[in-house]
Amino acid sequence: MIRVVTVTLNPALDITYEVPALVPGESVRVGAVRSRAGGKGVNVSSVVRALGGDTVAVAPAAESFRVHLDALGFPIRLIPAFAAVRRTIAVVGADGTTTILLEPGHPAAPGTAEAVLDAVAREVATADVLVVSGSLPPGLPADLPAQLAKLGGVPAILDVSGEALRQATGAGAVLMPNRDELTELAGAPVASARDVAGWGRRLLDGGAAAVVVTLGSSGVVAVTPDGTWAARPAETVDGNPTGAGDAAAAALALHLAARTPWPAALADVVATAAACVLRPVAGEIDLTARARWREQITVEELS
Repeated sequence: MIRVVTVTLNPALDITYEVPALVPGESVRVGAVRSRAGGKGVNVSSVVRALGGDTVAVAPAAESFRVHLDALGFPIRLIPAFAAVRRTIAVVGADGTTTILLEPGHPAAPGTAEAVLDAVAREVATADVLVVSGSLPPGLPADLPAQLAKLGGVPAILDVSGEALRQATGAGAVLMPNRDELTELAGAPVASARDVAGWGRRLLDGGAAAVVVTLGSSGVVAVTPDGTWAARPAETVDGNPTGAGDAAAAALALHLAARTPWPAALADVVATAAACVLRPVAGEIDLTARARWREQITVEELS
């Protein structure tokens, strides 16, 4: 069984409100409330488990957050680091329109970075792939994801942004930004799939193992040493897109470990992300829809 280690440096309690519509300035009745431990890496582990993989999630967090993490049903390496854990609130309208409120992370305690590096080094010794996802809280250095990727021994996927992404470009990892994150890194508009591919090739030349850029409902573009591809969904999917990128990272991690050819891997990455949109909360996927869509994804090689 493929074993995936995930790292969530800024975990959160994810709260989802389902409403008829979000109308600014008005009182809105909430139809349903769901909450679960989250953060991008934790969501990746949840999807890895749903897809039949083995996983352990490493996360600095408040000790009081352990009960929420344990409820997820897979191994957790909690590193005591915060006085409290932030919350993220997704407000999902009946038409699928989603508004997300993100609290800032609490400052990490001194020594947290060193504790994370030590914990991850222990876990990757028996793992097949490492995924580091999400933002960094105050007190952790921007180059920590790059340091984690350089621990060696297994392929690494870095789904990070801002200065952490900039620091990670030469770390020898698979970079997995979305279009907005790539645009910020490039400092210029990245409009078309071919624009994305061009910037991806620059990152590949700069030391990335591969670059897989998520484009929301337009699919993904992957730039790899073996070629460049665009994978597009067969249909538009309505629902809650929160966590779709995490589902994509989970599928990619399993295929990297299995050494699946890129076109087949990308078809599943897009199908898995779309299957997450159908579920009400991040970290869950519709397995039936994924299986159906996986055979319908268009994968085009880009010159």
